[in-house]
Amino acid sequence: MVAFNLPEASEEQPRTGNGLALAVLGSVRAWRNGSELDVGSPQQRLTLAVLALARGRAVQVPEIIAALWGDREPQAARGTVRTYVHRLRRVFDDASGTMNPLRSVGNGYQLKIDDQASDLGRFLSARQAAAEARSHKDPHRAVALLREATGEWHDDALAGLPGEWAETERQRFKRLGIQTIETLAELELELGHSTEVAERLTVLAEAEPLREHVHELLMLALYRAGRPAEALTVFERLRLTLRDELGVDPGPSLRTLHERILTADVTLLPQPDAGPPPGPPPLIRPAQLPSALPMFVGRRTELDDLTARLSTAPVPGVVVVHGTAGVGKTTFAVYWANHAAPSYPDGQLYVNLRGFEAGGVARKPEEVLTELLDALGVPKTNRPTSIDALTALYRSALADRRVLVLLDNARTSSQVLPLLPGGKHCVALITSRIELTGLVATTGAHAVTLDLMNDQESAELMAARLGASRVAAEPCAVREIADICARLPLALAVVCARIANNPRLPLSDALDQITRHAENRLDVLGGADPSTDLRSLLSWSYRALSPQAAQLFRRLSLLPGAEFSPHAAASLAELPLRQTTAVMQELTRACLLTPQRGRYSWHDLLRDYAEELLEDTESTEEIRAAHRRLFDHYVLLTKAGTNGMDPNSEDQPPPLEIAPGVLPCREFDEQSSVAMFNTAYETVLTLIHLAAETGFEQHAWHLTWYTRRYLDWAGRIDDLATCNQVALEAAQRTQDQRGAAYAYRGLARVAWWNNNIDTCLAYLDAAAAAFRAVGDRLAEAYTHRQAVGVLAAVKQNDAALDRIELARELFCAENRMDLERGLLSAAAKCLFQQGRYSEAIEAGYVARERNHELGGKDDLSTALSVLAYAHAHLGNYHAAVQFMEEEIEVQRGSEEFTGPNYAASRRGLLTIEMIQFGRMLFAAGEHERAERVQREALHRLRNELTDLWSTADLVSGGERHAVLADLDALLAVDLPDHDWHAACEAIFHRADRVTNPLGSLHWLNDELPPAENGARPA
Repeated sequence: MVAFNLPEASEEQPRTGNGLALAVLGSVRAWRNGSELDVGSPQQRLTLAVLALARGRAVQVPEIIAALWGDREPQAARGTVRTYVHRLRRVFDDASGTMNPLRSVGNGYQLKIDDQASDLGRFLSARQAAAEARSHKDPHRAVALLREATGEWHDDALAGLPGEWAETERQRFKRLGIQTIETLAELELELGHSTEVAERLTVLAEAEPLREHVHELLMLALYRAGRPAEALTVFERLRLTLRDELGVDPGPSLRTLHERILTADVTLLPQPDAGPPPGPPPLIRPAQLPSALPMFVGRRTELDDLTARLSTAPVPGVVVVHGTAGVGKTTFAVYWANHAAPSYPDGQLYVNLRGFEAGGVARKPEEVLTELLDALGVPKTNRPTSIDALTALYRSALADRRVLVLLDNARTSSQVLPLLPGGKHCVALITSRIELTGLVATTGAHAVTLDLMNDQESAELMAARLGASRVAAEPCAVREIADICARLPLALAVVCARIANNPRLPLSDALDQITRHAENRLDVLGGADPSTDLRSLLSWSYRALSPQAAQLFRRLSLLPGAEFSPHAAASLAELPLRQTTAVMQELTRACLLTPQRGRYSWHDLLRDYAEELLEDTESTEEIRAAHRRLFDHYVLLTKAGTNGMDPNSEDQPPPLEIAPGVLPCREFDEQSSVAMFNTAYETVLTLIHLAAETGFEQHAWHLTWYTRRYLDWAGRIDDLATCNQVALEAAQRTQDQRGAAYAYRGLARVAWWNNNIDTCLAYLDAAAAAFRAVGDRLAEAYTHRQAVGVLAAVKQNDAALDRIELARELFCAENRMDLERGLLSAAAKCLFQQGRYSEAIEAGYVARERNHELGGKDDLSTALSVLAYAHAHLGNYHAAVQFMEEEIEVQRGSEEFTGPNYAASRRGLLTIEMIQFGRMLFAAGEHERAERVQREALHRLRNELTDLWSTADLVSGGERHAVLADLDALLAVDLPDHDWHAACEAIFHRADRVTNPLGSLHWLNDELPPAENGARPA
């Protein structure tokens, strides 16, 4: 190299046989597995150089821009930097699946490679190791290491790269290289290699004619090599050069050396070591804790619990405080430690272990032990070098002392274990983003988990930083700030710091100024300081993940909502469930996910960060494939849920083709189906919109169809309308007639709930026509069957029977006689409503038998009701009693899983059934049973009226009290007679009359039979 004038090196080659290797001490180059890579144009190579010289530190985009263009930043600078980085990422991509070493971190980028994979890393590592060897009086090893270091140079650093930044760095490394040569010369002179040093420094002195220390070492080497005249010549030449070039004389050190050579001073020869000074210093009392935050708020429960735990025997010697990035672990630990310090009179030690910080290099235990021993005043003389011996010495120093050791920002259990004091009077307080389960298991440590703040704590934090009156004046703005910050203490502190700059501005206006130009919440919480920039903080946790965990973390951002199941995660990750669970446990240990009753959750800022990483890391094709698997998973999940709510229904579209990697769903029963939908329906509704917007229209209408039964059951009619409208538009956009038909059927159900019967039937006609157009006869038949239910309910019996015949023909054409018989319950009801009682009974018997076999509760209830009322109309009261009793049992069995939208009507229907059952029993001569049933009917009616009138004011208070008083009087009668039964009939009619304006008990008027007709069905 010109600057060093060392012996010429061979052609530069990577020093690592496998993986990625970089060179910057010469031309900027890169290799993978020994093959050189094309790292692009000079500007792109300069971008790589900026990242490489950072040595794992995250480099902010403005720093890269300044290196590329100085103060002449072009308009599209950020985009150009992004392009250079994207190209470099593609160059560094490894088909083996290894994580790309070039990553997005916060507002910048990080190139993370092993020190031994770059010439700069090897150079600096060798220099450091040589300095340690020299400090340990091992000059031979130091010389060998420095020779390795100088061997990494092949040309001027960053050779060929343009610009002021590159030239500045070149000169910096040139000076560093010369210093290395000078140090090597000093050591070699100590070892007696004077001749070799003289030859090397003669060339270097010619290249660096003004550098005095090089000339001083050259003079000493020449003198010791027995060439004093040449040494004096070197001095004279330097003196003349300095006078001519700078107008100065050589410095005092050189002049002194010159005089000593003139006098042939023998003391210039190497002298033996003087040895260490006698006597160790005494141990000292360290007080290293940082100051506690003066406006610390919240966490009272955790603080009190920790204090109580350390005051109760047996006292744990180790405490682990863990939580996600920015949750306030260090602030909490420092606050508690400062208040607990008087309990540890022998000292308080503090070390930042740098487990999660910019640069990604956690401190080594042996380095920390050396620092702790220094702080305790342990003499350096004869200290051991092995980690086990250092740990033993450290614990011995603390054995009889009461010391608090705060180990902040730990990365792993193995990093911390050697640093734990052994004395029973000491306590180690550790903070980490990792749960450190291994440490807790092996030491019995007490674990403190810090979660996000609640609303009250968030408001208290803002009040402490912005003033209580200012916060109290704008509760809505306070809640909005808390939402933006996800109640994360660091995020709240950052926003408060910005708002505090405008003390006279209302909080809402200040927040608007901060968020106006931000693309997302992470922009609001960003900053130049990596210690408070949330992206940077989160990036330190992300970089510690395994490749599989990092990929899953990114892909989880595709899930809407804050909660998700391991099965959904497995489909996103394309991994078996057991392996996915292990990966999610890694994310949990890193405090990036929180377990929640078999599911997992995270806060919104983590999701935003993962989404950014996904867009920056994975290709459009990979993201689309992940979306496909996510939609497939929820199609299978909602289909399984619908099957659980209606296990015998085949009223479903042809199954979608499911992508590889999507896990099959387990089967559900009715109860677990409802529980699943209660948890997942909001996510499903969001996915329906997302699928329609992202080109997965078939998934949109499938999800809608498989969710419609739950939404109907739960009374979420607005949601049912919205998602079916989305599904219809998606299907029409892709000219998918089958999808449109299923959406029409969903919209028909919405119209039914809104009492728009004509609209309902029009939708069903459109659905039937669309199914007919695609040749789906089964689906068309089910559509007609849906229409039958509508027509029968409004007593359009002839039209209903016509539809039954259409559905029957279609089922028969598909050779589905089993489905054809499923129409018999509806047919029996229509026949009954037409007064054709014997035909209704015949159809009802067949329908009852079929639905007993299949478990169809609604059709079975209809069939039993028809049989009971038809027999009553024909005077067969004993048969009517039998079927009504069976019908009531079916109704009671359905109450547990009755949705909110059906609850009132189901209760009302059962009350009617009880009233009718009592009449039938009375007509059959079973008077005692009739009385018991009537009493239950009166109790049920009273409860319904009480619930109804508690929420409605359309009935006068006096009339309400009169009806309830009459009901109470009837219930108080001990020995009812014929007049009592007549009074019961009267109160039933009276209840109908006073509640009819509400429209809630219209069933009484519809279902109570005329006195001369006996009974009619529900």
